Amino acid sequence: MRQLLRSAVMISVLIPGLATLSHAGTIAFNFDADTTGTATPFTDTINGLSATFSSSPDAGGFTINSIPGFFQSLTGNFLIDTAQESLTIMFSVPQASISLDFATFDTQMLNLSASLLGSPVGSSSASGTVPGGFSLPEGSLSFSGATFDTVVLSSGTPNFAIDNVTVSDSSAAPEPSSLPLCAGALAAVSF
Repeated sequence: MRQLLRSAVMISVLIPGLATLSHAGTIAFNFDADTTGTATPFTDTINGLSATFSSSPDAGGFTINSIPGFFQSLTGNFLIDTAQESLTIMFSVPQASISLDFATFDTQMLNLSASLLGSPVGSSSASGTVPGGFSLPEGSLSFSGATFDTVVLSSGTPNFAIDNVTVSDSSAAPEPSSLPLCAGALAAVSF
């Protein structure tokens, strides 16, 4: 009976600590596993990290698409809007950095606004260049330096597309709060 109680305590203490470790590191959302035609809002989950993609003002304003050879850096499936929209990406766990590939349908910049729990923490902007042999500007946009759980992408261009959204949490090491939980579980096993 005592062994069963110890096991129950260990499980109840260790599992929450391990959950904080499950999505440590760098994760890329490239939309290749998504069905072409899927419209916002939708959620993708990779290695325990969920990213919810939504658009405004039209809820279904972005769709998963694939046009082989149309873009140089957006290969396979990508996410594209059908009219001038903003794209919101909400992460299930705060992140420390983000980078993505994009294409715009004119020379206007793509803007990124980052926030944590609804409070702005920073922004970034980039413009693309037209790669040789292609007709639309493409580029990459990144942001780091402040922890965020939401980013909003916007542009004055009538349309933009994104792919290869790569995020990293604050570190690949365990969160400090998970260390006491794991230590408590180990202590429970030793008694």
